[in-house]
Amino acid sequence: MTPLPAGGPPGAAPRAIWSDRIALGSRLPVPGSVMGHYPVRDAPELSNSPTWALVQAWWRMPGRPSTYRGRRFVARVRQAQAQWQALSTPQMAEHLDRLRAALSVNGFTDALAARAMGAVCLRVQQQLGWQVHDVQLRGAWWMLGQRLIEMATGEGKSLTVVLAAGTAALAGIPVHVMTANDYLARRDAEQWTPLYASLGLSVAWVTAASTAAERRDAYQHDVVYVTAKEVAFDYLRDRAARHQGQDDAVVLRGLCMAVIDEADSILIDEACTPLVLSQALPSRQAEQQHRLSLFLARQMQVGRDFDWGPQQALNWHEVGVERLASLAANLQGPWKLKRYREDQVGLALTALHVLERDAHYLLRDGEVHIIDGTTGRLAIGRAWSRGLHQMVCIKEGLAATPETETVSQTTYQEFFPCYHLVCGLSGTLWEERQELLAVYGLPVLQVPLRQPGRRLDLGTVLTPDAEAKWSTVARQVAVQAGQGRAVLVGTNTVADSERLSAVLSAQGVMHRVLNARHDEHEGSAEREVIDAAGQPGAITVATHMAGRGTDIHLGAQVLAQGGLHVLNTHLNASRRIDRQLYGRAARQGQPGSFECVLSCTDEAIRPWAEGAFAGALLRTNLGGQSGVRQALVRALCGLIQRQEGRKAFWRRWHLLQLQMAMHRQLAWAGRDDGR
Repeated sequence: MTPLPAGGPPGAAPRAIWSDRIALGSRLPVPGSVMGHYPVRDAPELSNSPTWALVQAWWRMPGRPSTYRGRRFVARVRQAQAQWQALSTPQMAEHLDRLRAALSVNGFTDALAARAMGAVCLRVQQQLGWQVHDVQLRGAWWMLGQRLIEMATGEGKSLTVVLAAGTAALAGIPVHVMTANDYLARRDAEQWTPLYASLGLSVAWVTAASTAAERRDAYQHDVVYVTAKEVAFDYLRDRAARHQGQDDAVVLRGLCMAVIDEADSILIDEACTPLVLSQALPSRQAEQQHRLSLFLARQMQVGRDFDWGPQQALNWHEVGVERLASLAANLQGPWKLKRYREDQVGLALTALHVLERDAHYLLRDGEVHIIDGTTGRLAIGRAWSRGLHQMVCIKEGLAATPETETVSQTTYQEFFPCYHLVCGLSGTLWEERQELLAVYGLPVLQVPLRQPGRRLDLGTVLTPDAEAKWSTVARQVAVQAGQGRAVLVGTNTVADSERLSAVLSAQGVMHRVLNARHDEHEGSAEREVIDAAGQPGAITVATHMAGRGTDIHLGAQVLAQGGLHVLNTHLNASRRIDRQLYGRAARQGQPGSFECVLSCTDEAIRPWAEGAFAGALLRTNLGGQSGVRQALVRALCGLIQRQEGRKAFWRRWHLLQLQMAMHRQLAWAGRDDGR
């Protein structure tokens, strides 16, 4: 990073030094007379320039803790653990009460944080028989300093979360531990409840099925396991209730501390996902309008009346505009307006030509369920807006869902800065460290591996078309499984996973499929597939569901043959998503390997394959595995992912700027912006 001028950027506070007090000094975000009964932080205003926002965030962030101080902290924890072990149960309870009082007064000093973590370590050893590793202690310590940590898969992220959350809860801070889905929220809460209880802390969980009364009761506990989506919607409902003076309807105790698991998925991949609190509208003949929009859209021809630009943006041709006006000439009401009819028919064209079954959505129980592009899971309760969801339902011959109107909305980019204390961890954060610092003010640190990595990269194979790709994948899978190894194949969509399944079945290769069709509420089908995925010769074909958070347990026989082999069949827009999939192999120093099989007709590669230079490169010796060939293919794949990453960043940044501008305009007009 370019050295900053002396004194720092104008308007920025003097740069904090990582002092003996880890995070917030003595003013901890605890509901009460000092912070109020519903503590919420005023989100800072960001610069219009991402570069300047990064500089200001860098200037405000604490200095990096020294290696010496980290070692001293770990030594303090070990010493505290031994001291706790010498106490009887009544004595430990008494000393825990004293520790909680000291933390509430003095904050997270190194000495008090080490003593709290020492107590947690002792309970882990006594109840689970586990030894907490130094890297886990250091990671939890960094998290208490409002940082994100990159921790490799299999290094004990769940226990690191418990160390940080337990220490904060002992200080009286209400902690929200945010998991990837409802199943993990309930599972983790149940798993760690005895440990927290031994420290005098209460634990609860919140899922989509929780009632308002259950939510209110759960949030009174010291630590709550919940998804980010559920907390965000509870905050929106609380905001509306407080605005209307209905304080008895409030369920949260404020936004005090968030510990985010898989932080890059929430803060980056889902940063712009609109979280819309809506209510049903009475029937207004909307379904008839949607059917009319679809009828008109079916009269349009791609290439003649319209075409699709980057990111599937609709571009009307002049002949298409005139044709639509002619078809709507006898229609009344808003159809007389050029902008209205082009907007409505444009949505219908998106429903007909862009959104595909088994790729973007799934049909189940007579309803359309959106497939989350990041996780590969069903986004239960999520719907496309502006009538698009209803048009997809009609396209599929289903009854249209009721129209809704927006009551309140936010995004994670706006929501998380409202927390007084935010920290988190993931196995893939480093690539996005600058954006995470600029937007959220959260520095990223990498936790070193406990054991040297043994993951082998077997290269990338490029095939001329999809048929050749699936044939190559089937051949590679059979070879690896024939050696007694477990094989995990990652696909992009439900349709891709089922296409590969058909190829494997035609060749008589036994396998299992894991996709959104198995994403049931209790996750029993998913657990069954994952439990069998580590057996010798097991072949599992999965979408992104088998990426984040999936732990495939391997037996001694599989490890002796080389461990788990991961085969990726899609060039993801971000290298992080590739790394998440590859991270299923070679966990905790185990052996493992990965490779990638791509096609020139893949969506991400097709535009490059059509160019003269890149096309010649891609089609020359497609199956070759020479070092030069591998280097060129890797370079091209890296270039594609970097370009896609830059585009995605600018989309997120521009949306954030628009949201901030809207809040400023509402404030200038004297209206409540709801923040």
